[in-house]
Amino acid sequence: MAQAKQILLVDDQADAIDALAMLLELDGHQVRTAYSGAGALAIVDGFIPDLALIDVSMPDMSGMDLARLLRQNQALARTRLVALTGFSDEANKRQATDAGFDAHVVKPLSADQLASLIANASDAPAP
Repeated sequence: MAQAKQILLVDDQADAIDALAMLLELDGHQVRTAYSGAGALAIVDGFIPDLALIDVSMPDMSGMDLARLLRQNQALARTRLVALTGFSDEANKRQATDAGFDAHVVKPLSADQLASLIANASDAPAP
């Protein structure tokens, strides 16, 4: 098993992230889930994740806007932000990078992709 990480999952599809959270917890990780951008902002007030997997299309606040807000928080400077999206085009990848994401992954996330993201969670560059 990789070193245990603190992971934040943000998606308005509760069933999907609840299932993913359960799998990650069984693997020894500390996981928090948020079903909205506002919920994620409340969580990071007291929980500094190594990795945040964020859906880019949420109704209350886009994942892009959430990433921009998270990047303003110095306590989260080393948190690896990953955009989860249904779009693989270059324009979407560029928007994610511009918003502050470290990686862009097209859903559904494979087990290998997830393992790689977790393994690299401590490699986010300091600002």
